Amino acid sequence: MSAPRGGQDGDTSPAPDSRRGVRWTPVAHPIVPRPTAHPIAPLPPEVVERIAAGEVIERPASVVRELLDNALDAGATSIRVELREGGRALIRIADDGAGIAAADLDLACQPHATSKIAALADLERVTTLGFRGEALASIAAVAALEIVTATGNDGLAAALMLAPDTPPAHTARSRTRGTTVTVRDLFAAVPARLAVLRGRQAEAHRALAVVRAHALARPDVRFTAVADGQLALQTPGGTLEDALAALYTSDLARTAIPLGPVATDDGVSLSGAVSPRGISFTTREHIVLAVNGRVVANPALAQAAGAGYGPLLRKGRHPLLVVHLSVPADAVDANVHPAKLHVLLRDEPVLARRLRDAVAEALGRSPASIATGSGESRNGVHPAPHFTRPVQLTLPAPHRRRGLLLGERRPRYSPLPPPSPDAPAQGPLALEPLGQFERTLILARTPTGDLYLVDQHRAHERVLYDRLSASREHMPNQSSTGESDDLPAAVSGQYLLDPLLVELTPRQAELLAPRVGELAVLGIECQPFGGSVFLVRALPAVAGTASDPQDVASTLARAAEDADDWLEHVRASLACRTAIKRGDPLTPIEQAALLTDLCASPAPAVCPHGSPILLRYSREYLTRIFEW
Repeated sequence: MSAPRGGQDGDTSPAPDSRRGVRWTPVAHPIVPRPTAHPIAPLPPEVVERIAAGEVIERPASVVRELLDNALDAGATSIRVELREGGRALIRIADDGAGIAAADLDLACQPHATSKIAALADLERVTTLGFRGEALASIAAVAALEIVTATGNDGLAAALMLAPDTPPAHTARSRTRGTTVTVRDLFAAVPARLAVLRGRQAEAHRALAVVRAHALARPDVRFTAVADGQLALQTPGGTLEDALAALYTSDLARTAIPLGPVATDDGVSLSGAVSPRGISFTTREHIVLAVNGRVVANPALAQAAGAGYGPLLRKGRHPLLVVHLSVPADAVDANVHPAKLHVLLRDEPVLARRLRDAVAEALGRSPASIATGSGESRNGVHPAPHFTRPVQLTLPAPHRRRGLLLGERRPRYSPLPPPSPDAPAQGPLALEPLGQFERTLILARTPTGDLYLVDQHRAHERVLYDRLSASREHMPNQSSTGESDDLPAAVSGQYLLDPLLVELTPRQAELLAPRVGELAVLGIECQPFGGSVFLVRALPAVAGTASDPQDVASTLARAAEDADDWLEHVRASLACRTAIKRGDPLTPIEQAALLTDLCASPAPAVCPHGSPILLRYSREYLTRIFEW
């Protein structure tokens, strides 16, 4: 019997390649089971210690964080950090805390030995920063560790020296109350870990960032950091403003916008500060989130903070943001990360919304100022705003108007209807128009004599966006008593003389179909018209006009985005396309009406896309420049 031909079972001959007409030889990859190197057995203590060290000690910054947490838990009011070669050669942290009793010094360096928790129930109410109990033991497993500590001011101190594979050594020393921990030759016994560390400057930068974050989380404590013999940072120990002035500049501290304080009946409070819009950075390094004094990287809070400032800053820019969040001890779980970087919070969505709203409100009321720079960092450790002289700028040319659908000319600004008696009161900003410059800017003054330049297009865009945002995002449920009274009314729609047909892709049509109800609340009345085509009958009447077919198609395309924030994009697009343009003349009455509506906005300083609306020349600045 002949052997089977190529392509059939049992064939081992080369098969032709249909693409090239050549023959190829398949390569067999047999699966060979690998026997385990060792039988299952308990690990030796020294191996367990190295594994624990790997969980907690990743780099010099990890050591600094653990030791700072211990110092703060000891009640320190002054902490000094010293680094050499980025922390690889030496890390020394001295504090004036309670100290460790000489009899407990050996036990403090044992794995899982701690005075901060005693039972399983204590994990439900952690009130300290460090509590796991393996930090000192883990450090001693990968470096030479020396602890000098005293519990009194009699000058007597106990010292303990530990090193990998070396018996502990006790000596007597002299120092005042407190503890000094010295770590030398980090990872010298673990060459693989040492090889992945970056250069000394990069590691020093990481370690100093940890010190800076702790100084902002605990501004009441005095922090001093020295790197390779040079003073890197120092805070006086006082208020958050004092810490900001010491770590950045006095101008930044003076112009920083307070967050809150916001307190609730359930024991939650939020406070902090955010830099004004004129001072921003290219990284998130200067965002510090502290929960009950612990610097954390909670993803939900970080995302909420980003959502708060994201629309108010240019893409890729981040503010200096310090958030102090205080919650009951049983409402936070800090036992979810080996290095205590992440925490879980009860009612995280509620806390995240509060943080987002606080950041958005603060930045939204921060006008650009001639006395504010970009805040770029020169060395990565001490960023400071720079100050620029006034320069002559060329104003943008007026945009050409495109064809309109319902009228020959776009109407000028028409003020919104007066607010209801239940509407929130107008904010502290009050602007009086002085005139229109180049049909682009409105010159205005405040009762205190400050001069403002207002971009009329962006100002109207902000007003329209707020009007659209105030509409119900979901249609209210109908009942026998009628619509709910605690929801704002939907935006009225303006019917088109000729309904428009807009064709989308099948995927866009699939996403848009369930959203037509939410669009109707914005005044956009559309419905499926077969296949991927939608019929548009009405558009929002917020500006008293409709857009051309290209605008309508663009709006529906945004409404069909595969994104959770599609509705925000639609609002921003509608506001931008229907707002008055640069080049539109405004009468004094129209200027005053626009400024009044803008001052009532929760975020009058920026448009929905994050571009500035206001430029402020303070009376003090004008007095200084003109030498009045």
